[in-house]
Amino acid sequence: MPFDSLKRVIASRTSNDPRMHDFQIARIFEASRHALIAVWGEQKAALVGPLSFREGLLKFETASPTAKQQLGVDKLKLKNEINRRLGGMTVREIQIQSKGF
Repeated sequence: MPFDSLKRVIASRTSNDPRMHDFQIARIFEASRHALIAVWGEQKAALVGPLSFREGLLKFETASPTAKQQLGVDKLKLKNEINRRLGGMTVREIQIQSKGF
């Protein structure tokens, strides 16, 4: 009877668990908040928050038009910082939405 590596067994068991998906999204949101603080500073980062993540698309939400414009300018820098904190190419695209729309 061949043995599977522990890494392969754990990966196959956790990939089907919906709680693992929620944990990954929470980890992405936390990394995005820390990346925003690192790029913009704490006061400006408070104007923007992560909204959703699905299939590499991270959506941010803001009520401030100036923060939305600045986030559009710093989109690549922020994406690189988030992926650096996550240790891989998890976030492929960033979209910005105005709050309430």
